[in-house]
Amino acid sequence: MTATPPQPPDRTEMPVADLGRRAYSFLNCLVAPRPIAWVSTVDAQGRRNLAPHSYFTIASAEPAVVSFTSIGRKDSLRNIEATGELTISVVPWRLREAANLTSIDAPAGTDEFEVAGLTPVPSVAVRPPRVGEAPASMECRLVEVRSFGELPRSGHVVFAEVLHVSVDPAYLAEDGLPDLERMGNATRADRMNWFSLGEREAITRPVWGRQEPAREPGTART
Repeated sequence: MTATPPQPPDRTEMPVADLGRRAYSFLNCLVAPRPIAWVSTVDAQGRRNLAPHSYFTIASAEPAVVSFTSIGRKDSLRNIEATGELTISVVPWRLREAANLTSIDAPAGTDEFEVAGLTPVPSVAVRPPRVGEAPASMECRLVEVRSFGELPRSGHVVFAEVLHVSVDPAYLAEDGLPDLERMGNATRADRMNWFSLGEREAITRPVWGRQEPAREPGTART
């Protein structure tokens, strides 16, 4: 007698078209935690702007390109389109309150460095300054912007080539790379929640023909 294969658990099915504006909140809960790009820009008049963006990742390693998404047309996006330059600083957990303060809906032209009491440090390759208190920063030049509509929560993906990297030596490991645990990066998650880094485990990428036998999902390594 053939055994009946196990059935998947019941799910709540929700077409995205039916979610409407709640789709934004659903995505934030499902795609989490997210690293934070602390984006520094200047406008055409040279006025500084600083804002955190949590839709952030690496787009390419060669050439070195990162990307972040502006949900709606915010000052960061407008300044980057006007000047073609930006810096992205790391947000450590100890600066989470300052980073959150720079998300304030201030009028255009407001200097969020001053609002949050942060130090603008001149960059090497671009005009926008770095966050002096941040453990590391990337200086970038705009490659392109890919937009998905013009609704209030539409996304505008900024692709930027990394020209220069600056790291506080206190946060470099013995191998010369940044030490994530020392930096203590903050991340964004669901609703209004921020997360600190939790446990980490080195897991070797498998090689075909030499991989370990598959384990039952949820079981611990030995």
